[in-house]
Amino acid sequence: MNAKKTARSERWPRPPRGQAMIEYSLVTHFLLIGGSLALMPVMSTLFDSLSKFYESIFLVLMTGAV
Repeated sequence: MNAKKTARSERWPRPPRGQAMIEYSLVTHFLLIGGSLALMPVMSTLFDSLSKFYESIFLVLMTGAV
């Protein structure tokens, strides 16, 4: 029963792992949250410009210029 488990642990001890993945995840989350917080004041301007862009596309399509 325990022969398989003890044979594995005695022959190949498992190396510590996971620290690099946790650090990568934390850095990624900080950049994502920090970037979104930095863009909050500009967000309304970006949405207004996007709506103007779509309005201009629809205006061109409706006038038959294409």
